[in-house]
Amino acid sequence: MSKTVASLLLIMLLISCNERGRQLKRETASEPAGAAYPELTVTDSLPPDAILIAGDIVTEVIIKPDPDGDPWETEKVAGYRGADFISSIFMRIYDGTMTVYDYHTGEALSADDVKKIEHEFGDDRSVIGKLSFTEDWYYFPSSNSLHKRAKSVTFGYELYNNLGKVYAYRAAFRADLH
Repeated sequence: MSKTVASLLLIMLLISCNERGRQLKRETASEPAGAAYPELTVTDSLPPDAILIAGDIVTEVIIKPDPDGDPWETEKVAGYRGADFISSIFMRIYDGTMTVYDYHTGEALSADDVKKIEHEFGDDRSVIGKLSFTEDWYYFPSSNSLHKRAKSVTFGYELYNNLGKVYAYRAAFRADLH
C-alpha cells in the first residue's frame, strides 16, 4: 500500500511541475530567448521553478596548467582572462573594502597578513595557479538554463619541486563573493 501512495504522490508532483512549466512558458512566450532569467547575483531571489543541483560544491580550476602535460588541461582554460579579477581582489583587500579569510581556520585576515602571504611567494601574483570556487548550481526547467552562483574563491599559489615543476598548490586565502 505504501508503494501505491508513493507512486500517486510522484505522479501528482510530476503533473504539478509540468503544469507550472506550461504556465511559465505562456508567461515568457513574448520575451526574447534568455530574458526569462537574466544573470543572477547572490542577493537575487530565485525563480519559482529553480532546482538546486548542488549546494556548496567546490569547483577547482588550474588556471596555469603544465604546457608539457595533458593538452586537455590547457584547452579547458584557453578562454581564461582572470588577471584583472585577481588584481581587483588584491586591490580591494589593500584599500580596506574587502575582508578575506584564512582558508584553514576561517579567521579574518588583515591587509598586512595578506601582504605577508603575498611576500612568501615573491610578491608575484602570476604564481597563483589555481582558483577554487564554492558555488551553488541551479537549473531552471522553463528556460532550460543552468546558473552557477559563486559564493567564494580561494587563491592557490604554485609550489615547485626541485626540478622546477608544480607539484601542489598552497591556499593563500578565501575571498567571499557577495
